[in-house]
Amino acid sequence: IINMKNPLFSIILPVYNVSKYLRPCIESILSQTYKNYEIILVDDGSTDNSPKICDEYVDSNACVHVIHKLNGGQSTARNVGLDIAIGEYIYFMDSDDYLIDEQMLEKIENCITKSHNDIVAFKFIKWFESDGHIEECTFNYQLSVPSNDYAEVGIQLTNKDAFYNAAWCKVVKRSLLLNNNIKFQIGIVGEDNDWGYQVAYHAKTISLIDEPLYGYRQRAGSVTRNTSSKPLVDMLWIIDKWDNIIREEPANRNCEVIRQSLSKIYCNTIITFSKLSNNSIYYPLLKKHKYLLYVGRNRRVVLFRWIISLIGLKGLIAVLKRM
Repeated sequence: IINMKNPLFSIILPVYNVSKYLRPCIESILSQTYKNYEIILVDDGSTDNSPKICDEYVDSNACVHVIHKLNGGQSTARNVGLDIAIGEYIYFMDSDDYLIDEQMLEKIENCITKSHNDIVAFKFIKWFESDGHIEECTFNYQLSVPSNDYAEVGIQLTNKDAFYNAAWCKVVKRSLLLNNNIKFQIGIVGEDNDWGYQVAYHAKTISLIDEPLYGYRQRAGSVTRNTSSKPLVDMLWIIDKWDNIIREEPANRNCEVIRQSLSKIYCNTIITFSKLSNNSIYYPLLKKHKYLLYVGRNRRVVLFRWIISLIGLKGLIAVLKRM
């Protein structure tokens, strides 16, 4: 049933110079068996053929809407899309990716009908554009203690390295986002991490679909392939921000989920730090949060903690630098 006045899903796509990928992305949505959704294309000042493609889909599909705006980055595009969305659940999809299961929305809708939880999360595959190979999902959503309580589920997922902040691997109740003023931080790399922690801080319930529904395209030149120092600076900012928040609420179980996730993010930040030259200015802030290695329980955190116990943080950085 299509109800354009009350769609269940608002699917928001930030669009910036992705004419090569945009049609397959949109077609993967339009081919879904479940039809009660709206698609919001936010053209973020594209200079290629993307604006024209957006307009073509608006002209031929009543469920598709477009906003053309000056370039402001992915965070601003997503926030603008959220401002006009009317769906009960929000889904932020990247416009160079695609849905791999035509029943994806139907499966999510089934979860919503059963539970009406704040979040429905699902798994994904990685598709490498360079040679076409697919990397299957490396984790599962099988819980040792079944639950829909967000904190209980989140802690189990972080322990088994199956917790992801990415906006594209979950749908979230619009009311949760609006009531808590959850927006994407403008001007940073890795904004999904900050957004994901905002969601984690406020969420009460979650459903999991233990199968891959999303295709995450790995391509050279995308935002996530950045090799400058900015990702390091921005991740240190996110770690510092959320470490300060969760320190104030040691008994909050949602904060424990964030703390466990931060421990893994901290490991990734150490790796990023080790690969950059002229990084000494950032070392004090990196060292400040070393304690996170002693609260995490996933495999990488445990390994890094053991190495640091032997040769220290600088020793670990030196080893990573040579790898």
